[in-house]
Formats: sequence, structure tokens, C-alpha cells
Amino acid sequence: MKIWTMRVNMDYKQVNIKNPLDLENMERTGRGEALCKDWHPIELVTYKEGHHGDVLTFKGESLDLIVNRVVKEKIQPLIANDAEFLELRYQNQDYYLINVTNVLECIDYEQSVPNNHGGFKEKVFIPDKVHNQPIFKTVNTKHNLGDFPIVSVTTYVSDELKQAIEQAGLQGFDFTIAWTDSTEPIVEHNPRIRATSRKDVEAHIEQHYGRIIGCISGASNDAGDAEIYLAAPGRQLPFQTLVTYDNSFWRGMIPAGHDTGYAELVVHLPPDAQLTEHNWEHSPYAWVVRMLRHFGSEIMQRGYWIGQWLVYPHQNEDDLSDSYREMFSLNGLPAHTTLLPYDTNTDYCGVMVVPPYPGSTEAFKMTYRDEGVADPEEWPIYFQTLLPLYAEEIQYYFSNGQEKTVEKLMSRGVDTLFDLRRQRLI
Repeated sequence: MKIWTMRVNMDYKQVNIKNPLDLENMERTGRGEALCKDWHPIELVTYKEGHHGDVLTFKGESLDLIVNRVVKEKIQPLIANDAEFLELRYQNQDYYLINVTNVLECIDYEQSVPNNHGGFKEKVFIPDKVHNQPIFKTVNTKHNLGDFPIVSVTTYVSDELKQAIEQAGLQGFDFTIAWTDSTEPIVEHNPRIRATSRKDVEAHIEQHYGRIIGCISGASNDAGDAEIYLAAPGRQLPFQTLVTYDNSFWRGMIPAGHDTGYAELVVHLPPDAQLTEHNWEHSPYAWVVRMLRHFGSEIMQRGYWIGQWLVYPHQNEDDLSDSYREMFSLNGLPAHTTLLPYDTNTDYCGVMVVPPYPGSTEAFKMTYRDEGVADPEEWPIYFQTLLPLYAEEIQYYFSNGQEKTVEKLMSRGVDTLFDLRRQRLI
């Protein structure tokens, strides 16, 4: 049995209370008390911009579990007897504060190591008390600060609830192991952050995409800021191919049942593009490098799922968020959104995630290796190919759907489709 701490990720949007008079109600939460009977919806405003996902952070406090309607629908049936979902409003959307009411006196005081603040440096749980408890807070009655109980500010969840959240593809939660009754070393599979060997990626590129002729550095030294390998055209692939390295440092959003959380990006250029690590900024294809960087930071790391045949217009953050929600509705692009060309040198203003070019199908998936040894329990790394699209093609996709768009594009042939100098096909 494992028990985890659950927090929201500090990189996501931060909010504050619009009406200061509502602060008192917010401060009543987290004490284990039921509040829904006299609760009224509280309006929130933006405090600090951040990633877009299923959670909000309350002024940088990761312990306040503010979630959207999707999270509520997914996990409320699992914790209905142990927590309330208190209504909040943010940007005309429904959000909820998870108020945990299940408070357990479950600490093994003899084995736990207390601190001087009513908490613990090391906390050991009584197994029978936490068994079958999906979400809870603890109460400490044996501290030296006075004759009163102290309810933990930390929220604890079972292994089962953690897995349910991850399998549902809910984005913005951070889990840290708090306790286990096993004596075996704790191995967390498919963590949110996972490093991949550069040698493994280079070997994969050389085997499936072509001889490596250079590598464009990341825009910064930040972890997850991808570098871009350049592979030369060859018999198998008649392109100069760009492949990212380090986007798979972060586990991305995926629906339940998928294992595509770790991904790198691939784009094919004309064979005579002659992009190099030194001249790329002066090349007519410099926009491709910037597009790959933008896609990694603004789409992958912001929690968008990058499944096959999905389309991502080049837009500002708010417009992209609206377009992403409309992708499956066949209502067309929202009227207020604007498609932006990637550069003055191109009319392309979005991409579709497509299967690998014929002849490189085995390149799609790379087994993850730890210290050079394949680990079958870890998800592989997927190399997702991005196909640039024109505005008319993107608009057709959103109005007519995935199937009709793919049929119309593919009717002109794969070689035409992958030619970045092609004419509009719709």
C-alpha cells in the first residue's frame, strides 16, 4: 500500500479572490469541516499567468486544490464521502475547491519523527487506519504546542486515486510518495519528469531518420528546452529531417489507456534545404525551428494532448485554448480567433500531427532505457511528425472534421503532402 501527497502544480495559472469579503470563507476550508450548506460561489480573477490545464493555483499556494469541471466529473464518484466540491467561478467557467472532510487520526506516533511546528519530519501511518481511504487529511493530537488537535494542511491520497487521476489524463497535479508499508525500494513508473539518454536518441535518429549533421541548441539552458537535431537526406527518407531532443523530459497529457505521454517532434524539410546549426537563423526555413520550439513550450508543456491527426493552429494562448476545445465539435473555428503565419517567409499557420512518412514507420516509437537497459514497465518515447498546414486547410478541418480533411489531403499523394513548397490542397 502507498500513500501520496497531492498538490497542484505551481506552473499553472494563479488566481485570487475578486471580492475581499470572500476571503473569510476561503480560509475556512482545509480544516476538515463540511461547508457546502452555507457556501456561495466565489468569483476568482487572474493573479499570475501560467500553464493552461485542469487546475488553478491560489496565489501560488499549491495546497489549495482548485479544479475544473472535468476533474470534478472524473473523481467526485471516487471521493464523494470524503470531500466536497465547493463552487468557484473563473472567466465564466465553473471551478471547484476540493474541501477534504475526511480527517483521520492515523499517525503512528511512536515511529514518526515530529518537528517543532506541530507536524512531522517523518510521518508513519497506521496501515489499518488508511486502508481504503481514497483522500484524507491527518490530525495530530500528540504535539507539544497545546491541548488542541492540528489538522494537516497536506492532502493525502491512495495509490488507486493517484492512478485514476493519471489514467484520466488530468493535468496539473503533483504527487509525492508520503509513505508505504512495503520494505521494497519505491520505484515510480512514468513520472512527470524523466530524463532520456542523449546517446539513445542519437542512435534512434541515425537508424531511422538519417545521418546527424548538426544540432541546434535550445533557446535557453532550462530543463525541457529542446535541442533540435538535423538529419541528412538519404535513400530511405528524401528529406532533411529535424528531430527534437528533450521535449520528452516532461510527461504530457494523454487520455486514459494511452502510453504516449513522452514525445519528441519531427518535421521534414526539402532535401536541398541545407539547414545547418550555424546558418539556420538566416534560412527561409528558420520558422520551422521556431515552430518546433513554440510547439514544445506552448503546446506540449501547457498540457495539450498531441494525438494523431489533431490540428494545432498558430494562435495566441487564449485563441488556441478556444480552438482546442472546439476541435471535436465540428462547429468550426471560434469566430473571434485569428490564424497567424509562423513567419513572413511562409503562409503556413498551424500543424497536424500525422503518422510517420512511409519508410520510417519503425521510427515512431523508441523503447525507454535506464542505464542502457530496456525497461518494459516505462512508457516509450513517441516521435510525433508535424505536418504544416495553410489557413484554408485548418479552417476546413475545423468545419468538416478529421476524416474528410485527411481524405482530401491524402488524395493528392503522400509526397505532395510532405513537400513544404506545396500549393494549398484545399
